Amino acid sequence: MESQGPAHKGKILVIDDSETALSIARRTLEAAGYSVLTSNSALRLPAIVHSEKPDLILLDVEMPALRGDQVLELTKLFDFLQKSPIVLHSSKPEEELKELVGRSGASGYIKKTSNSINFINQVEEWLKSTRG
Repeated sequence: MESQGPAHKGKILVIDDSETALSIARRTLEAAGYSVLTSNSALRLPAIVHSEKPDLILLDVEMPALRGDQVLELTKLFDFLQKSPIVLHSSKPEEELKELVGRSGASGYIKKTSNSINFINQVEEWLKSTRG
């Protein structure tokens, strides 16, 4: 059996309708020592969070059926969803993301970037801030 790499530093759920974005996020996060769950449907968010209890949720903004900021409105119906920070993950301009965070109640945002080091640093900052 192949080595699993470094010990897992936390469990992260990534929700994005793009299989490419999910694959990149999974590889990058796993290489940094995280356990990663993925879904291409925001409608699965409550079920996954209830069963898996991720430490952080990265939620794409632009998805079919429901945008990420609309999904956040629905999460207010489930108390258990309030325990995991939900961070918008998008390539939208920073000002637009700040506005979406304010309107939706997301914990914040992480810009999609091709710089994997910057991405991991942002994820680690979020996890550090939520763990006290």
